Amino acid sequence: MNHGLNNSFLYSACRIISKFSNKVDTIIFTGTGFFVEKDANPYLITNRHMVDIQYMDYTNQYTGFKLIEFTIDNRRRDHVTKLPTDIVDIKIANINEFVFSEEYLNDITCLKNIKTFVGDINVEFSIPFSLIATEDKINNQLSVCDFVAFPGFPDWYDKRNNIPILRTGALASDPRFNYSNTTDFKGNCIAFEAFSFGGSSGSPVFAIQKGFKVGLGLQVPDNFYREILLIGINAGHFITTEGHHSGISYLYKSSEILKLINK
Repeated sequence: MNHGLNNSFLYSACRIISKFSNKVDTIIFTGTGFFVEKDANPYLITNRHMVDIQYMDYTNQYTGFKLIEFTIDNRRRDHVTKLPTDIVDIKIANINEFVFSEEYLNDITCLKNIKTFVGDINVEFSIPFSLIATEDKINNQLSVCDFVAFPGFPDWYDKRNNIPILRTGALASDPRFNYSNTTDFKGNCIAFEAFSFGGSSGSPVFAIQKGFKVGLGLQVPDNFYREILLIGINAGHFITTEGHHSGISYLYKSSEILKLINK
């Protein structure tokens, strides 16, 4: 199958540890993030709820808690074997500079001009800016039943080697519309059939390659080929009335990620 993915896409996901405190108690969240590279500069993307514990906290259980520490694992590459090697745990210094979507319901955040306590950050497994699907590509090049893949760090990630795992699924809602499981607007979402679990929050979601490039003289239908695209960021899943995973997860569109990067 010509899916366009290779092992490097797996390592585009980095593990995140967020520590919050109210000066008495401490709460730790773990999840996933990824870097986008634009003009040789890295931009860190993850879910807003990974840095803003009071986001969507309608029960006020996290009142008074603030982000006090944000750590990411940044993986190195052996430039001879091309294999991933050591992981450097990096604490971000400018944790108060995350920017959020202008649409409150979009669970996305971006950190530009990343500062660490040990100097500049060197990211070797980033997603090229050119792979991010624009609104036009989402509306005209995606369709229900398109296959998607998302690397991340759910509880079942490879702990022996400390590397993410990749899960797959298919678009379940019309990407030209903003999905909601109620009659209310829920943000710029797309539903996809996949088993996203805790720890996968912030995973990049790729629409895998469709078709393949053809040479001159061959006739193929319109839109036969589409390169791999980053189409959004995984944010969560729905549960049944019995408390089980429904098999439906949701992502926020990459067009909203572009707005944050270009903001």
